[in-house]
Amino acid sequence: MRFVGKAWLPKAAIYLAALGIGIGLAQMTAAPPLPDSALAEQPGPRASHANEPVAEPGPAPAEPHPAPLEALPAPSTGIAPLPPVEAPVAELDLSAGARSAGAAFQDGMIITGSTPHRLILFSFDDGPDTVSTPLLLDRLDDVGIKAVFFLIASRIAGATPIERRQAVIAREIARRGHLVGGHTLDHVQLPLLDDTAATFQLTRSEEIFESVFGSRPFIIRPPFGAHSQRIDQRLAARRYTSVLWNLGAGDFQVRTADEVYQLWLKVYERRERENGDRGGIILLHDTYPWSVDAFQRIVSHLMERNCELLERGEELFDIVDDLSFFYVPRGDAPAETEAPRAELPPELLAERQRVLRERTARRCKSLARAW
Repeated sequence: MRFVGKAWLPKAAIYLAALGIGIGLAQMTAAPPLPDSALAEQPGPRASHANEPVAEPGPAPAEPHPAPLEALPAPSTGIAPLPPVEAPVAELDLSAGARSAGAAFQDGMIITGSTPHRLILFSFDDGPDTVSTPLLLDRLDDVGIKAVFFLIASRIAGATPIERRQAVIAREIARRGHLVGGHTLDHVQLPLLDDTAATFQLTRSEEIFESVFGSRPFIIRPPFGAHSQRIDQRLAARRYTSVLWNLGAGDFQVRTADEVYQLWLKVYERRERENGDRGGIILLHDTYPWSVDAFQRIVSHLMERNCELLERGEELFDIVDDLSFFYVPRGDAPAETEAPRAELPPELLAERQRVLRERTARRCKSLARAW
């Protein structure tokens, strides 16, 4: 079987306040160097983290609520955020459910996240969680970022009170304009299952998604990033697009936001140095409270870097809202074909960077005044 896979506080406080990112000063203390073994957050078979204990966070401190980021030019993909609705989320129509479940991205080549551009897409696995996912949704709203959530279907099956609560949270993820994708029924490595068991993991997951969102999922993240030619063919037959990642953060291996941030930064620097990836798809887990805090740390880092890059006249980090920048239709290509590195057409890149530079200049000017 072949497995394919892609893993000075006062000044800082002023800076973060100017950016509108609410992060505790205690989290800014430097973590000890992490071993290279921590970089094992790569697609492919690895130790399960789905059932690790999750610390319950205390009450969240009050945080500033900056205005959402302005919209940047986007390619025409046929996908749009779900509209605001006054009716209960459960009454969303089927077309909205299909959009949120990634219908625009079906039948695609395997997405790895590789890109020479500073494109960043946030993705979150294993949820939803009744505590940390709602907190994450609010923080995503605070900074105007849309993400992709790969949900374990058994968590939203509705058979128990907690599953019903998690199903409500799953609908809220979609209502707020994020994409939702499958992560199988029980978070198992599909290549280790026979065809019957693998099919059940997919079909039962689809049934649950239908009941929750009004649509089956069209994008999937194979648990642990583990897949094989046999599994790729089975997923392609069901019109899935597999979405892997290239920027893991090892948040299932540690217990603090600073450790997650430091590990993500180490992975990013290695990807840039060894693969030429200056951006990509970040993998975090919305089942861990420290991952929610680490998300803020990473966003703060990207904004800080953008001030430096703007001054040097270089390409800025561009946090994108969906998979359209990485998606390539499969066509007649074999099921195991990986999508090419994500490269934007020059005109689109220039326009997005123009808008981003204007926005970044305003933020960095506010920073300079604060200093």
